[in-house]
Amino acid sequence: MVLSKTEAAAALADIQETTRRGATLRGYRIGGPIMMLWSVIWMLGYLSMGLLPSHQWGWVWLVLDTIGAVGSIVLARPADRATKASVGRSGGQSLKMIGGMAVAIVFVMSTFYVLRPTDPNAYLAFPGLMVGAIYAAAGVFVAGRYLGIGAVMFALTLVGFYAFPETLAFWMASASVAMFVSGVWLARA
Repeated sequence: MVLSKTEAAAALADIQETTRRGATLRGYRIGGPIMMLWSVIWMLGYLSMGLLPSHQWGWVWLVLDTIGAVGSIVLARPADRATKASVGRSGGQSLKMIGGMAVAIVFVMSTFYVLRPTDPNAYLAFPGLMVGAIYAAAGVFVAGRYLGIGAVMFALTLVGFYAFPETLAFWMASASVAMFVSGVWLARA
């Protein structure tokens, strides 16, 4: 049986779509546990912000972010191994993750330095808004499920900021449960 050019092109397109879909699902399965880890980090960080004086917040987040970064790298290792096995070279997912985290940290610190918010709630809300926007962008450009996760994070942050300003740290800690549930949703994709 001989395939026409149109049939061959359609078959190749189907193969490429299946490969893309498989990679997306593999990414969800790797990203889910990482999101669950960060939901716990956020819960602990925001609870600390609600309970400790503001001059201690930076140290708490430094420790928690370090734990989160190391944990994320460990959890991303299967993605590096899978890429190496299927392509024959390292995918560098861990290095990309470190780079992305470094960019986010520098951006947040620079934004706080430049804008110098006077309301402590701005310090509480900004990371939730930024991460919500990052997830939403990832959903638009890479993997659709992240769009919904980003929208929920963004909305929960705004609701907390405007509806519960006196207890925003505790609101954000409880909102991290939505992030944990989202991680479970991704991991089961």
